Amino acid sequence: MTRTAPDRLAAALSHPQPALGAFSVAGYPDLRSSVDAFVAFAESGAAMLEVGWPVADPWLDGPAIAAAHSCALRAGDGIRVTLETVRRVSARCDTPVVVMSYWSTIQSLGLQRMADELAASGAAGCLVPDVPPERVEAWVAAAAEAGISAPPLANRDASYAELGDICRAAAGFVYAPAAAGQQTGYSAEIDLDGLAAFVQSVRQFAPSTPILTGIGVSTPELASAIVGRVDVSGVVIGSPLVRSLRSGADSLHQTAALVEEFAAALAAGGAA
Repeated sequence: MTRTAPDRLAAALSHPQPALGAFSVAGYPDLRSSVDAFVAFAESGAAMLEVGWPVADPWLDGPAIAAAHSCALRAGDGIRVTLETVRRVSARCDTPVVVMSYWSTIQSLGLQRMADELAASGAAGCLVPDVPPERVEAWVAAAAEAGISAPPLANRDASYAELGDICRAAAGFVYAPAAAGQQTGYSAEIDLDGLAAFVQSVRQFAPSTPILTGIGVSTPELASAIVGRVDVSGVVIGSPLVRSLRSGADSLHQTAALVEEFAAALAAGGAA
């Protein structure tokens, strides 16, 4: 029986070995190159592909990913380039694709249209880091109606009650930031004990839901240390890959090799 995209996502995150999620922006540096990059990520060990929906104000993203958003938007509108990226990637590999979008995009399209368009393109889910608390239930319902997952970002600054509401509504996985209060691309130290404690709090509300972490996981060594000490199902890498993709003529090969390094580090850390 053919598995659906959300089924493939669930399988990828239930594997005993920590999963590697690989992020880039749809249409960066152009549509064809972004599709080739995501397929290369999958072939190099990524268990999940996270496709950033280009927007004009990516407030969670640091300089590298923000620049990729701007580059992608110069080539076309975010709707077309994102859906076409997901369609082409899904046609070329079975690795589940999760789109990362901001709430402003969902508002502009409408909740059900957004969810339906993503499902039709082959997406397994859509991570939205800034869903207003009063709209979480409606967004999760729209995603479920379309047949995709609606993983949330668990804010490290959320109150106990807010964290409970976020985690109980989660579908697919919960994204727990590794670096508290930072944008993507953060590369200083990470408090692993603090992260472990936060993930344990998330587990109280979502005991059977996979938890992924990212933001600030700047090196394979750090990724390995995280999965060795923190109870997460995987790690998502973004800024290191986006920076590598702009590094020159051989950037795709170099970035694929970097994905392999991160995948190997997760395997080693998870086995430790």
